Amino acid sequence: MIFIMAQPAIQRFKWELDVCLNNLKSHGVEDIILLFTQYDNSIPKYFEKKYGAKCFVYRDNNTSKQYIPSVKPYLWWQFLKNNPEYEKENYFYMDADVIFRELPDFSKIPNDVNLWVASDCDGYLGTRYIDSKGKHLLEEMCKVIGVEESKIRSLDKAVGAQWIMHKPSCEYWEKVYFDCIKLYKWFCTNELRYIRENRQVNNYTPIQKWTAEMWAQLWNCLLFGIIPTISSELDFCWATDDIKRWNETKIYHNAGVTPDMHDRLFFKGQYVNKAPFKDNLNFVDKSKCSYKYVEQILKTSKSEPCI
Repeated sequence: MIFIMAQPAIQRFKWELDVCLNNLKSHGVEDIILLFTQYDNSIPKYFEKKYGAKCFVYRDNNTSKQYIPSVKPYLWWQFLKNNPEYEKENYFYMDADVIFRELPDFSKIPNDVNLWVASDCDGYLGTRYIDSKGKHLLEEMCKVIGVEESKIRSLDKAVGAQWIMHKPSCEYWEKVYFDCIKLYKWFCTNELRYIRENRQVNNYTPIQKWTAEMWAQLWNCLLFGIIPTISSELDFCWATDDIKRWNETKIYHNAGVTPDMHDRLFFKGQYVNKAPFKDNLNFVDKSKCSYKYVEQILKTSKSEPCI
């Protein structure tokens, strides 16, 4: 099983990857691949030297700089196009802002090339959520991707976030890349129309268009003969969750903290151009899962080198 992450080679992701890989190494993970778009060439070298990660760097010809998440399927596409031998591998695909309390028990997860396992994201990717954002919205989204609405509605739950993927193809990721851009642009074009149509709905907010890449990845599984399914082994907690959730899950995703919470939780938005390793983070609420991420930051800060 190869653990893989995809991101630009910039400071914003360097410190996150440092925290992430330090955590992975503490759990005995050795096989790590990092995919980068080319910016700061010292960053891939840093992770090769410090953690022994295999780094693959590609020119940033991503056609949609306005939709940042599109860089992930773009890098997957370039990686498999240039290294077709890696289409034969199995992957644990995750974001850089993830750490583990313990690794999932992979013996409890099906090992089937046509069955990809991921985390439960039904609350913000599922049909119930989409339907709540407007009549015919799901139908129109499906047309953008080219998938039948009935197939999407037949899914037990929508999955995403952390994935266990078996032998992904270059063609799959190429389509995910272009589809996520199309879907995001469609959201941007039609957002005002849906706001007008739903103005009578109390506290209506439009669909979260930033997750277009997650829908493109999930829905294209069905077009490539892949069955997406859930395993409780991939359940995860958020930064804002009560600390008890940390012990109920094995995976932590450092997301959910908004700027107004910066005085009591770790807010990664303050660390776009610098690392948090030398900052005093004692203010972080120990009753929230965010505190566990701060602990991992502190552990990483004591490793060498950490710049």
